[in-house]
Amino acid sequence: MQRSGSPCRIPRLDRGPLGAVVLVTLAALTACGGEGVTTSASSPPGTSTGTVSTVTSSASADATPGPAAPSSSRITPPVSPDPPGDVPRCTRHRLALSLGRVSPGAGNLYAPLVFTNKGTGACHLKGFPGVTLLDASGERIGAPAQRSGDMQPAVVLAPGESAYAALHTLNKGISDEPCRRPAASVQAYPPGSTWALRTPARAFQVCGGTFEVSAVRPGSHP
Repeated sequence: MQRSGSPCRIPRLDRGPLGAVVLVTLAALTACGGEGVTTSASSPPGTSTGTVSTVTSSASADATPGPAAPSSSRITPPVSPDPPGDVPRCTRHRLALSLGRVSPGAGNLYAPLVFTNKGTGACHLKGFPGVTLLDASGERIGAPAQRSGDMQPAVVLAPGESAYAALHTLNKGISDEPCRRPAASVQAYPPGSTWALRTPARAFQVCGGTFEVSAVRPGSHP
């Protein structure tokens, strides 16, 4: 039996796992009246720069870790250019079509093809319209417009608001390629639609073999 007041001896462990060292040391301290004592040991290389702590049962409830959070909760979702899911696409029956004023610039001609929401609720447009020029009899004049430029984010149109796509051709005389016949109307398929709208062409004429259309953007003109 150990005499009262005698120093408490802690068994020496020369090697073995760190956890075994801590547990044996704790058991020895508790037997010597060390209740509530916290012991620390340095972490092994490559694990942590902090310390490993072991406490007695009086603090074990607070030290119990909770369930790990799912890894997906730490991932920030990418920002999407798409409209809210409850905003429908602008279809032909929701839209009115018009052609804005033709503007010249350094041998080029531009005209905004304007889509206006005539419905009673919001809708969205995203992408390139399909555009063809027609003569007075409704026959197509040349090939449809080619897409030009980058895709743009979706445009959400409240009732009465507009989005436009820019038509582009060249001035007469810029190229040796002859001009097409002047158009009587412009036929346009809204992006994603299989039904077309028509509007007067205001004598819009393709020259120089260039006929392009951009993706829709907010507003009624550049």
